Amino acid sequence: MINNNVATESWKCFSKAGKIAFVLLFICLVVVGIAVPVLLPSASLQSVKLGKQYVAGELVDDDILSPVDIVFIDEVATKQMRDDAMEAVLPVYSYDLTSTIFMRTLLDTYLDTFSENGRKEAEALLSANDLEDTRNVGTRLGMLEEDKLSEIGELARESLADVFCRGLFKDADLQNSMLSGYDMISANLPKDMYSYDLATKDVAISGLLSSSNLYEFLLDQGLAKYPVLGYTNIRLIADIVSMFAVPNVSYDSFRTAESRSRVAEEAGSVMVSIAKGDVIAAKDTVITEQQLRIIDTINGTKVPIRFQNIVAQTLFLITVLCFSLFFVIYFIPYKFRVPLYTIMLLVGLVVVLILSFLMILYVSANGAWVAFEPTMPFLLLPVLFTFITNKRRIGFSVGFVSAGFAVLFPNSGKYSFFYLLVMIEASVLFIRLGTNRIDVIYEAFYSALTAALVTVIFSILNDYSYAVMFNSIVVVVLNVAFTYVVVSVLLSIMEKLFNIPTSFRLHELSYTDNPTLNRLNQVAPGTFNHVRNVSDMAYLASKAIGANAELARVGALYHDIGKSEHPEYFIENQAGTNAHDLLNRNLSAAVIKSHVKLGVEKGREIGLPQEVLDIIGEHHGNDIITYFYNAAKKEAQGKDILVSEEDFRYTGQIPQTPESGIVMLADCVEAASRTIKNPNTQKYDRLIMNIIISKINHDQLSDSQLTLTDLFKIKDTFIITLVGRDHQRIEYNNDKD
Repeated sequence: MINNNVATESWKCFSKAGKIAFVLLFICLVVVGIAVPVLLPSASLQSVKLGKQYVAGELVDDDILSPVDIVFIDEVATKQMRDDAMEAVLPVYSYDLTSTIFMRTLLDTYLDTFSENGRKEAEALLSANDLEDTRNVGTRLGMLEEDKLSEIGELARESLADVFCRGLFKDADLQNSMLSGYDMISANLPKDMYSYDLATKDVAISGLLSSSNLYEFLLDQGLAKYPVLGYTNIRLIADIVSMFAVPNVSYDSFRTAESRSRVAEEAGSVMVSIAKGDVIAAKDTVITEQQLRIIDTINGTKVPIRFQNIVAQTLFLITVLCFSLFFVIYFIPYKFRVPLYTIMLLVGLVVVLILSFLMILYVSANGAWVAFEPTMPFLLLPVLFTFITNKRRIGFSVGFVSAGFAVLFPNSGKYSFFYLLVMIEASVLFIRLGTNRIDVIYEAFYSALTAALVTVIFSILNDYSYAVMFNSIVVVVLNVAFTYVVVSVLLSIMEKLFNIPTSFRLHELSYTDNPTLNRLNQVAPGTFNHVRNVSDMAYLASKAIGANAELARVGALYHDIGKSEHPEYFIENQAGTNAHDLLNRNLSAAVIKSHVKLGVEKGREIGLPQEVLDIIGEHHGNDIITYFYNAAKKEAQGKDILVSEEDFRYTGQIPQTPESGIVMLADCVEAASRTIKNPNTQKYDRLIMNIIISKINHDQLSDSQLTLTDLFKIKDTFIITLVGRDHQRIEYNNDKD
């Protein structure tokens, strides 16, 4: 029967130190599983696959595809767009209403003062306002008649109003605007010369008034508007206006900057939206600065780490790890191996995570020339544990947790888990669990071939370039080859270091040409012949029910090595004389029982694995030595002698595994079959069934995990083996070959 409370029973197998080590390693593994993706540099998180490093202006060798969905602001393009928008804003010029009104009022006052108080008062007014009559306007006005003076004054007022309405600009401001590349400006000017309501206008610099072209403008305007006045009077008007016309429109740096800032804000940002699989740069096209920035941005994008993500990832890792550990423990047939195997698994996962971290760093530092999954040492633990435990199901479970940890890597895609899982499970299926180490070469070849095929399929699904696909195939084949080399080395070390019964080690132990079995053959040839027959029977029966046939073979070969100490007390080694005739029945039973204990001790001395020692110690269970027990009871009849059943019972544990149960049955059947006269199939069938029923009745198989179906298959296999052993040869005439 299989113990349903696997976790509880397995936990009891741990020592106190083992429990502490398990808990610490479990926590360490979860921490490393969370920390490794966090510690990865940003360049490794989102990686664009490039065949080489490009510079702007080069032709693209192959389509460059985006590995992720990403939306970001192109800062360079945004700045350029905003700069262009700001540059499109014309320089802003502001109208100085105060100075305009003041100078027009001053002109009115000057003319009124000149008319009423004379030249001296008018010149005093000019002097008080820092104006200078450089063109001798006062003298020329004094020579005019009153009516003419009034007319000239009105025309001067009108001309000044017209100049101020048009706006008089500073030469330096206009020159700076033109040097900045502008031929137009934005200015707020009066709507007309009779109003001070301002309106913003975009005007050409070439048509604007400034100090340099004002006088010429006044002369041209005067000649055009007042031709009857004569040139002398027109010049006088121009001189009057020039004296009072000061620049009333100037460059407003604050308003210009404000307008440009507002326009830049309204321009927004250049958003780049790339979907996974989109072509960033097509083959045989010239790569641009912006495309290179997109690649750099993707390669430099770091996934934000949030607390809830850490919690979710931690729970995910704990769940995956617990499920995998449960199945690994569930499928381990020898529970005393649980502490060793689970500690090895946890340590191995930590090492694999660290190696994966280093490989991703290397790939990232070299331009992401290959997909990250083929670089991971994904096969190491599944293959190693499959060989160690001789159970493909354990390899599958270890592969599941290995692939599960890879999901948390930031550059893991939607197919990464399935890519690793398919490759691991396919590779584990190719492991034949054979007995020859040369088989590993063939298994490595088939695994590499499968890995290459799976890599091609998933590269197509991920839209990788041909260059990346080819590189990934090369890397994954080398990865598989290196994995099997490492596994071969580690397996040999672990077999010796932890005395693990791998199929290779068991096969080597099954060679009968070794000192222990040679000595058994020399001192107890009957026992040696018996164990070889039992070995063949146990091997074939184990294969029939899917048990560990190599372990059963080795356990059967060594199960009676304790008989080499006192071989004469065992019937198969006796030749007429029975050594038990000189002993009482209790002592005979003690001698018979001792071969089990001696066998375990000898097996431990020669370094047999614990699984083989268990078979040696369990092959008689705690059954009764029936022959001597019945003989003792018969001799005690009529006498006042108490015969204790315990004195005639083996002191071993009943078989705990199918292999141990099979060896027990094969041992009994092989020995009992020697007593059958004229054997045939029917006799063997009855004999074997009686032995099986007897063992069941004596509760010897209750913990062996053998089902009734298994027992019937074992019986049929035993019959075939015994019939083959006892077949009769045809008798030939002496005169014939």
